[in-house]
Amino acid sequence: MHMTRSLLLLSSAALLMPAWQAAAMPANHAQEKNSPAAVDAGADEKAIRGQVDRWHELMKAKDSAGIAELYTSDGAVMPPNAPIGKGRAAIQQVWASLLQIPGFELSIVPEQIIVSSSGDMALDRGMYKLTIAPDGTAKTDTGKYVVVWRKSGDEWKAAADIFNSDLPASGG
Repeated sequence: MHMTRSLLLLSSAALLMPAWQAAAMPANHAQEKNSPAAVDAGADEKAIRGQVDRWHELMKAKDSAGIAELYTSDGAVMPPNAPIGKGRAAIQQVWASLLQIPGFELSIVPEQIIVSSSGDMALDRGMYKLTIAPDGTAKTDTGKYVVVWRKSGDEWKAAADIFNSDLPASGG
């Protein structure tokens, strides 16, 4: 039971990371002091949502290497009850272990994406639902996540991804 709970929590966490597309909060369209153009937070949010859609495609394809490429080279995934995965190789390992769990299904309900006034970072916060069936019986977990996105050139990459369960901790 404890192992199943740990697998469920680990799976939930990894799945939540990508789910960070969210309903937009009022974005700051202010111009940065040294920037010649105002930040287009709407376009940036749309680009981040595109990355989230790509993440979902890669999960369905069980492509952990592709998922790792959605992170910055110094990015990190921080699943509950497991060590931090720093850098793309470690991120790929975390995702590979999650994607191989039988019955793995993840759905994400984004709540907000806020783009910084400088236009180079964004916060993505939302909820997730994860289902796994490591022993043939489906188990479901719900929780929340935060992804910090960093703009590299014209592309948004996940710099930090953390998630945790809403379920009570199991005693054991």
